[in-house]
Formats: sequence, structure tokens, C-alpha cells
Amino acid sequence: MAYITNQDKMMVAVLMDEQLMKYGGYTLSEIPENIYTAMDSDNYVINSVATIIHHYKEGATNKEIYNQINQYLQTKV
Repeated sequence: MAYITNQDKMMVAVLMDEQLMKYGGYTLSEIPENIYTAMDSDNYVINSVATIIHHYKEGATNKEIYNQINQYLQTKV
């Protein structure tokens, strides 16, 4: 994998957690290499992790991130 940003590195590190992979039903080969691809993922775990990391970096508040993730998960799960 070629890493471009620290966000990408952080996202991949989180998504490589074995328990999270099992819970999310994805494999190592399904982890996107960049955060923008991950935010478009149909897998709700991959998408949520990428969204949290991206919006945190952009300066969103915890409440804003929570509301966005909560709304996303309510429509997907």
C-alpha cells in the first residue's frame, strides 16, 4: 500500500484491527488506500472510520462528528 497522508495511515491502522475487521465483515485486501475512497465505501465500518478521521482533521466538533455518523448509521444499519 502506498500512503499519501497521515490520515490515510491512521485510517488503515484502525481498520487493520482484527476485531474491527471481523465485526465489519471486511478483509485486509478490502481496506481502501486513501480516506476519500473509504468515505465512499458501502461498508459502514470502513465508511464510518474514514469519516470520523477526516472530519476530525477538518476541525469538526465531537458533536458534529457524532451527529453525522449517527445519521449515517441509522440509514445504513
